[in-house]
Amino acid sequence: MRILIDFRKFDGVFGGVEQFVVQLTRHIAEADNYVVILAKGSRFEEVARIFEEDRDVKVIPLHTRSHKIALKNAWLDTVTIQNIAKREDVDIIHFPYNWSLPFRKVVPCVLTIHDVIPFTFREAMGLFTNIMLYKPVTRLACRLNDVITTVSEFSKHDIVEKVGVAPDKIRVIPNGLREPPKPSEELKETLTLKFRLEHGYILNVGGIHERKNLPRLIRAFSRLLRQEYYTGKLVITGSIAGNPYVERMKRVCDGVVKEEGLEERVVFTGFITDEELDTLLRNADCLVYPSLYEGFGIPILEAMRMGTPVITSNIGGTAEVADDAAVLVDPYNIEELASAMAKLIHDGELRRELGDKGRARASVYSWAKTAKSYLELYYELVEHGNRR
Repeated sequence: MRILIDFRKFDGVFGGVEQFVVQLTRHIAEADNYVVILAKGSRFEEVARIFEEDRDVKVIPLHTRSHKIALKNAWLDTVTIQNIAKREDVDIIHFPYNWSLPFRKVVPCVLTIHDVIPFTFREAMGLFTNIMLYKPVTRLACRLNDVITTVSEFSKHDIVEKVGVAPDKIRVIPNGLREPPKPSEELKETLTLKFRLEHGYILNVGGIHERKNLPRLIRAFSRLLRQEYYTGKLVITGSIAGNPYVERMKRVCDGVVKEEGLEERVVFTGFITDEELDTLLRNADCLVYPSLYEGFGIPILEAMRMGTPVITSNIGGTAEVADDAAVLVDPYNIEELASAMAKLIHDGELRRELGDKGRARASVYSWAKTAKSYLELYYELVEHGNRR
């Protein structure tokens, strides 16, 4: 099969969507399929290097500066990309980032909507953009594409309820997990010294956004220190510089830290590499992920794969992903969150139990399984199209 995958979103940073595209592409190509990747012209060389060892992957540049909602990108979806699909004789087009507007289609089109967070939390999105662009364009994109895929039953329900898509048009295909590097004692020691973590730490990852619920987490950590004997720190990862919204949220968090008197006990790491993240996950006393909204929650599975016990929210995609392999809490309840941290820190038997359950839970997810499910969907759509 020949598949075209849109990678316009890539801007040099490997977030969840970028990992999704790279892993999906590689596993599909390894299964004797041919993949055409579309990249911004300005990022063409970087994307070409990413796939330079993948024999059955071809990278083609597109003349656009942004993947954002714009008439030019709609024209690319409708005309340019369709023409490339015809020229490259592909069987299907996959748009993997939340919106695309293929008014004209030469082959079936799949749209992946990882979540519809802006329907609940605008965060950095302006009110005009949210109401006049994002929401109507998302609804239109769902009508124009042949199938919508998403990462969890929670996200499917949200798309049905908030976007108005028929349930039978949505296919749930969970994300996979990347392979972690081997443990590095040298890196562990480097991070311990850098962030002064010699007495242990509770870890939070995923970024500094409103829905990540960090002010409540910081207050819960303060309650933990007042109620229990714990000498470790709270470590919060996530890039900060250069994003006005994130910088504003960081100031809110700093205010809570100061109010609670935790200047020496809360560490904001800033940007860290995947190797550093894996090292922090592997050696944390626990991962606390009390998000108010997640479509999936990859960090939960990354921690579980390491055998690190997890506390996460009992709502949304996090509860679905964690199942019974984590301590589930009401993310709005600070006392409940503090009690959960105290229990995990002091109950060795529970930590071991969650470690075992977590490893088993994480083993359910793999990029090979994700790619297999997508290939099955692609073949289904092509066969259906041939019958019409």
